[in-house]
Amino acid sequence: MTHLHHHRIRQGIVATLTGALAVLVPWTIAPLTAHAAPECTETISGPNSGVLNVAADQRLCLQDAVQDGAVNVDPDGALSVVDSTITGAITLKSGFSDFAFCGSTTVRGAISATGGKGAVLVGGADCAANTIDGAVTFDANQAGVQLAQSYVADAVTASANLGGTTLSGNQIVGALTCTSNEPEPTNAGVSNTVGGDRSGQTCAVSTF
Repeated sequence: MTHLHHHRIRQGIVATLTGALAVLVPWTIAPLTAHAAPECTETISGPNSGVLNVAADQRLCLQDAVQDGAVNVDPDGALSVVDSTITGAITLKSGFSDFAFCGSTTVRGAISATGGKGAVLVGGADCAANTIDGAVTFDANQAGVQLAQSYVADAVTASANLGGTTLSGNQIVGALTCTSNEPEPTNAGVSNTVGGDRSGQTCAVSTF
């Protein structure tokens, strides 16, 4: 791995690799480790209107984008959102490849990630804070999920996720519910502020 590649990972930037744009996202809070996401098949920056649908074997990257419309990801599709605003929900359907959401905002938009085959990263140490105007749901993802340093205007639910569940330093307006995650969720040493009820696994502890 070259020195330039290491530098790009540390900075979490969008880089051109062999003529194609690749988004490098932060993977810094345990249990997930740093590596680059696959290359983008399509990159959107600036204003864009209309529902976006990501098909199988596609990777959509939103970089400095203002997306007016929901984003849906089909099985084997992938999504990376960096420094962007989305008006509408983000829905990742069972079997999607991976998802990253960094320094970004949803307006009237929940985030639902179900049955992912790769890592699910919402926020992290190298990201500016996220603002999510809706609920966040992680269900049956296979390779680890992370919600960190994010403001969530509704509830957060994490259920039946494998590979490590990290919920760290978030401000959650609604309830926090965790069930059947293996292993049990961790907050990586940074407590979450929760306005609603806390229930299930380690999430039920008042200091989690």
